[in-house]
Amino acid sequence: MYRFSFKIQHKDCAETALSMKFKKHFITVVDIQSRNQKEKQYLYSVKGNAKQFDAFISFLKKNNSYKIVQEIERSTDCLVLLIFFRQESYVQNIIQKYHGFFLDHHTVFEGYEYYHVGALEKKNILSMIKELRKIGVLKTLFIGAVDFSQPLLSKQQKKIFSYAMQQGYYELPRKTTIVRIAKALQLSSATAGEHLLKAENKMLGSMIGKI
Repeated sequence: MYRFSFKIQHKDCAETALSMKFKKHFITVVDIQSRNQKEKQYLYSVKGNAKQFDAFISFLKKNNSYKIVQEIERSTDCLVLLIFFRQESYVQNIIQKYHGFFLDHHTVFEGYEYYHVGALEKKNILSMIKELRKIGVLKTLFIGAVDFSQPLLSKQQKKIFSYAMQQGYYELPRKTTIVRIAKALQLSSATAGEHLLKAENKMLGSMIGKI
């Protein structure tokens, strides 16, 4: 398996334009699953100067790509927003098209969107790169093999994780559930979910130093 980390300045993207306007604000984007390929729901966790939060919200509401902007909470240095976002192209759709899966939330800072993605085969990453270059200025941060074999994962964890990935559990929107995975592998839902969570934690932990 492989990990692909990159940053991109997405052409005609309202999110990139937002980051160019508020360059010192660091945005963590939580992707809420949507069946519509042209519309996304996000939670924005915005870190930065609180004096600019009202201007930040005003900018979003004036941009036609943002259909709903709802403030959830704010503190002295953090603003949390629920937004509905609509545009013609998304980085996430390209990642999903080539069976990539997300290793972390994507972030936005100083005009770039940052992504950390996993893939079964390197050729899938090369296909992603080809399409990503059509929609923006792409800078590769890391491409490399990730060893998910022992002792990182137990045999059962590797089996369940590999099956979940093959069945589209990590795609957006998800194509299967823990219940279906458990049934196919003749396990209880609790057991399958526990093994999958442990596998995810081990893999993310093993890559922290490389990000």
